[in-house]
Amino acid sequence: MENDYQYQAGKLNKAPNKDEWGTTPSTVTAYYNPSLNEIVFPAGILQYPYFDLHADDAINYGGIGMVIGHELTHAFDDQGAQYDKDGNVKNWWTEEDYAKFKAKTQQLTERYDSFTVLDSIPLKGAMTIGENTADNGALYIAYEAFKLTKQGQDTSKIDGYTPNQRFCLSIARIWRVKTRDEFMRNYVTTNSHSPAIWRVNGSLMNFDPFYTAFNVQPGEKNYKAEEERIRIW
Repeated sequence: MENDYQYQAGKLNKAPNKDEWGTTPSTVTAYYNPSLNEIVFPAGILQYPYFDLHADDAINYGGIGMVIGHELTHAFDDQGAQYDKDGNVKNWWTEEDYAKFKAKTQQLTERYDSFTVLDSIPLKGAMTIGENTADNGALYIAYEAFKLTKQGQDTSKIDGYTPNQRFCLSIARIWRVKTRDEFMRNYVTTNSHSPAIWRVNGSLMNFDPFYTAFNVQPGEKNYKAEEERIRIW
């Protein structure tokens, strides 16, 4: 702790080190730093199940493509939107555009407030809005990039699933986790990320290609009418 304190204190009154990472290379994570307007993808996340050199495009775009889109969108979430391209806290919006943006993020906040874990514990939509906004935008970024590939424009099935189905299934696969109930109770009250199940279902229910890929119909659990589907970016 003492060494770390001295290291951090040594940065005072000095220009920021733009080459410094906020994580280790082996950590499975990724982040966007608004002050430097940078995105970092350590080697730890550039592997299965997020990225597989030998996998089909649907799997990789639904995996690491989703992660990349997520970090890109952080530059335009409720916090990132307050920074300009040079990393300065500065209002670069028109009043009209920012009002529309706030209205859409409020819709997403209210949607996630309606989700629960362990049957009765509600999510905190306001606390998780940045991450939920990033997931919301990531779907379309990753999907639009996927559709530029040869496989994305094809309909050939692999293991019985179409490319669009595999894209959605890959999104679900990267969030396969199992937690204790005690951990989950604490997680929803302290973490800025939604629980894994809602990072998948909460995002896909706003994603039009998900409905056509799996023929999701009214009355089914994750169905939302077209006018209820929220798309911020």
